[in-house]
Amino acid sequence: MSNRLRRTLVAAARGAASVCGLVVFWMVLGFSPAGIVPWAVGFAALFAAITWYTWWFYGDSPKALALRAKAEAKESRTLGR
Repeated sequence: MSNRLRRTLVAAARGAASVCGLVVFWMVLGFSPAGIVPWAVGFAALFAAITWYTWWFYGDSPKALALRAKAEAKESRTLGR
């Protein structure tokens, strides 16, 4: 599993666990579901944005892509393809 995918899945799981934990906590305190839903949706959107940013941040940089292309070109010249 790539580092990017692993970190993104961890961020998504952490966000889901946090939202579920908050909803359970609010339910234990006696809040009504109508009062919880807007907050839960807001926190879910926040954690979705964090997950997207994690996916974007750990993506391939232009420098990494250029180095990979250069290495593949060198390998194909070496193998005579």
